[in-house]
Amino acid sequence: MQKLKKLIILSLLLFVGLISSAQQKGNSYDEDVEYLFQINGSEASFQQSVQTMITHFKTQESNVPQEYWDRTSEEFTHTSIQDLVKMLIPIYKNNLSHEDILAMIDFYESDAGKRIAQKIPQISSESMQIGMNWGQAIAAKIRANIESKGYKIRLPFTP
Repeated sequence: MQKLKKLIILSLLLFVGLISSAQQKGNSYDEDVEYLFQINGSEASFQQSVQTMITHFKTQESNVPQEYWDRTSEEFTHTSIQDLVKMLIPIYKNNLSHEDILAMIDFYESDAGKRIAQKIPQISSESMQIGMNWGQAIAAKIRANIESKGYKIRLPFTP
């Protein structure tokens, strides 16, 4: 009788664990990708990108009142990220199975995954800056190369 009770309790705990895991991960591919973006640092990186753009516009348009920027920040941080996620889901569907997404979720729910996800926004921010600098350097080299060959550049071509 004791063994049966233990088996029943163990079965119930396992069942509850599976249900809570399934609820946390969602029931559909789309929900799981959205959850993945939340736990892997992508959503935070997206939010940081929106804030960077707003800050840039804010410095360019100093005549626009702060209240506008506050409302815009709140609105675009939420809605534009939802729009981006909807645009990214088909790419994930074309390249990754649902099992792949679930495996990534399992990783990002681990301690190592959580540490990595916490660093993703900073890595993304620094990488974007490096990428912009790299792109500008390449553009300058291409411009110099074009001009060294005697060609005239007709369009604004500023790195």
